[in-house]
Amino acid sequence: MRLGVFGALLALSITSALEAQTPAQQPLNLTCVGGGTASKPTYADIEGDGGSATITSRHDQHFDDQTDIRLFNGDDRIRLPRTMLPPLHGGSDGWFKLKNVKADVRTIRANAAVNLMNNPKVYIDRVTGTISISGRAGDYSGQCEAIDPNAPTKF
Repeated sequence: MRLGVFGALLALSITSALEAQTPAQQPLNLTCVGGGTASKPTYADIEGDGGSATITSRHDQHFDDQTDIRLFNGDDRIRLPRTMLPPLHGGSDGWFKLKNVKADVRTIRANAAVNLMNNPKVYIDRVTGTISISGRAGDYSGQCEAIDPNAPTKF
């Protein structure tokens, strides 16, 4: 009988400790301002005696832009900078689903579902407010602020 009570107390203690490590997942709306480098294709046509060919290479395009994120409201999503989007992508009205969202007291990690081949990693530091996004189409970093969805309009 003592072992049963001790085991129950131990399980309750472990559960309480784990809950203390995980923040309350209140809906979170972030707006992030920053910049990055997008990897863009470059095409060149070459003519020769034997015919013609198109050579494809990649170049980096620097950009500044805003990223918006909506979390913990049942529909985790992100609006990525347009410059980072490949020609073929999914999404709806510029928003992409966030997959594999993992949040703790200090960080939020996820993947943006852009297309089958491109799922950039999203990392948000909840202490400093910084964000970094890294994927096949480029990299982005910035500073985020929480936005109150019920805030009055400024204009």
